[in-house]
Amino acid sequence: MKKYEYRIVNTNTYSRCLNMANELIEQISIQLKISKSKILPSDIIIFFENQHNIKFNFFEADNSNNQVVYKDLIPNAEFKLVDNSLINRISGATFPNKGRILILINQTMPLPRIIFTILHELCHLHFHNLEQNKRIFASKFSGIYPDELMPFEDEANIIASILFCPTEKLETLLTRNYSFNRICALINISKTALRNRILNYLYHIIRLDYKEASNLVENFKNDNYKATNKIKNLINKKNIKRTTIKFYPVKTSRGVIEDYQTCLKFLQNLSINELLFEQEYAHFSKNRVLEQLIMNEYLRKQQSNI
Repeated sequence: MKKYEYRIVNTNTYSRCLNMANELIEQISIQLKISKSKILPSDIIIFFENQHNIKFNFFEADNSNNQVVYKDLIPNAEFKLVDNSLINRISGATFPNKGRILILINQTMPLPRIIFTILHELCHLHFHNLEQNKRIFASKFSGIYPDELMPFEDEANIIASILFCPTEKLETLLTRNYSFNRICALINISKTALRNRILNYLYHIIRLDYKEASNLVENFKNDNYKATNKIKNLINKKNIKRTTIKFYPVKTSRGVIEDYQTCLKFLQNLSINELLFEQEYAHFSKNRVLEQLIMNEYLRKQQSNI
């Protein structure tokens, strides 16, 4: 069976995919009014069903009840019997069909893999111009993709991995002393998928050497206390550095704010609804600095209400 993010990509490629994923996560967070650290795959599915005319079909070759196994995941999904050869070749597929986007999902897989495949197919839908190009994407268990499709498959794999566990959620889980297996159980992710997610985080975002990042993940998987503490310290150091970056004047919806603390105070005095309005202003004015400050304050307010 194909591994998640089975191809190693360079940091430029990963960073581009990370930016694509983060912009989508921001949209989902704003529309559904959920902090990034609390977004679930089910929320992402709801977001896409609100945005697109999607028909989900779960398929299997032998199902005596002729029904969808995971009804809670996508309540309006339909079931389809297919030839047995398809079961062994394809985990999912996405293509335009009679004015809708049809997404096929192989329901013989374990639930974590089904969730990943759904996110993978939704990435094709969102980023790869299905309707415009009349393109069909099929996710294989094995075999070689044509060269022209590999960049699309790399993007869908990387972005789906980030959507499964957004960076804010990953950092929260890793700094709460949860074990590797505990995190897998909490977010219903496979061990392979979580390993790749943490490895990519340490290598591409924290910028550790690849071998060092790989060894650190393996030690963390084995419940090594020193590895757990080191990952936590790396995350804290990264986030402290981010908050101490030199502040430049920022234009808000109510004018220019020159001072960092003044800007923070301005945002702290806003209600949740006012923050969402300010976020929309920042997004449409392409004010990335203001967007990040708003999301930090939004997340702080959400957590304080827990």
